[in-house]
Amino acid sequence: MEEINTFLTTQDIELQGQRQAGFKLTRRFTLRNATDPQAFNLHGRLYGGFWESLPKRLRAELRINGEPIADLDYASMFPRLAYAMVGAEPPEGDLYAIPGLEAHRAGVKAGFAAMLSSSNEMTRLPSSVKDALPVGWTGRRLAEAIGSKHPALVPLFGKDIALDLMFTESCILVTALLRLARMGIAALPMHDGMMTAHSTSDAARTLMMELGRQASRLSLPVVVTRT
Repeated sequence: MEEINTFLTTQDIELQGQRQAGFKLTRRFTLRNATDPQAFNLHGRLYGGFWESLPKRLRAELRINGEPIADLDYASMFPRLAYAMVGAEPPEGDLYAIPGLEAHRAGVKAGFAAMLSSSNEMTRLPSSVKDALPVGWTGRRLAEAIGSKHPALVPLFGKDIALDLMFTESCILVTALLRLARMGIAALPMHDGMMTAHSTSDAARTLMMELGRQASRLSLPVVVTRT
């Protein structure tokens, strides 16, 4: 992290024409239980970047070395890493596209994460998930719908593996940030992606896909959105 932070201090990162400085990226690890031995293999996501909480309209006003940004996101990262964990190939298309919930992708995504974060069968929906789904959907109904689309992942539901998936995700991103920094390319990390200057986005995407395959042995598609 020190190498990444040191490199970013040499780059011109602006928001609304004002150079931004003073931020420091850190990785946050966790333990499942306070009595567990100290370890650094759960969670590990990066925090500390001012850009992480920016609304989309303000992200469009970010500049990296004078250039507009490109947003690079791993598509359906959590379920794809879950497939890698069970050694199965995910189906084609949007992994969050559940029949009957096509217009409620955000709710499916949140529910999927909740099922992978819980140590028990999800019979009741967290309030944030419930609010994002149509009236009448229950935890059990959502679990059955997701399980029907992703039968290979059913053994992982209620097994509290989200922290393990976050760790894998964060390792991929940290490796990408280090490699890019050594190539002279500035990248601002998000939880499941990063932002780069337009001119370096193709190189960053190629590297992200390469590292994703190395870590998961699956294709982890990267979607690029240029502002």
